[in-house]
Amino acid sequence: MVLLWLFVELTMIDKKVSTSLHVISRRKRPLSQFMLKFAMEFSIRQWTRADLLQIQQAWLDYCQSVARSDMRLKPDASSAMKQWLMSRFRQPQSLGLIAESDDVVAGFLIGRIDDWESVPPVLERRRIGIIDAVYVSEQFRRRGIGRKLIDKAIESIRAADAVAVETIYDAWNDAATQAWHRAGFAPWMVHAYRLL
Repeated sequence: MVLLWLFVELTMIDKKVSTSLHVISRRKRPLSQFMLKFAMEFSIRQWTRADLLQIQQAWLDYCQSVARSDMRLKPDASSAMKQWLMSRFRQPQSLGLIAESDDVVAGFLIGRIDDWESVPPVLERRRIGIIDAVYVSEQFRRRGIGRKLIDKAIESIRAADAVAVETIYDAWNDAATQAWHRAGFAPWMVHAYRLL
């Protein structure tokens, strides 16, 4: 019912939308399939070795787009990332999740669960989870995929008897800050940075 309302609203708002929907239907693809694609479901699964190349490419693309003036990718960044991902994949404490729909990878999360000691070593060891990276491909953003990945990771970390989950995110990225806050994360220690 909601999808029907959305279709009616879109066609009333702008004739261009109606025209583009007509083009889709001329491809012998029923409008119901288009609307289903628009509201597609995503599943979260454990990563496999076959996912590593897609993760590598997406992560390197991301690194190139957000690097500051003092950060440049190494000439061998691709092979270094491949080696690091393979090493991480083999580690038993690693956590890797893939979000997909119709066999298309929409995003990933990489983390780890381990016993950590403080520096200096004055606190008792504690079991925590660390979320190292969450990435959602641009065409799949704003659909709750990142949140589903985070929720699934927290579920796995909790099941491993961890007492907390940590992550880092770009402080200048308002969307990332809001997403992590909605997931229940709050700043604890701030890593500040100054260019010289």
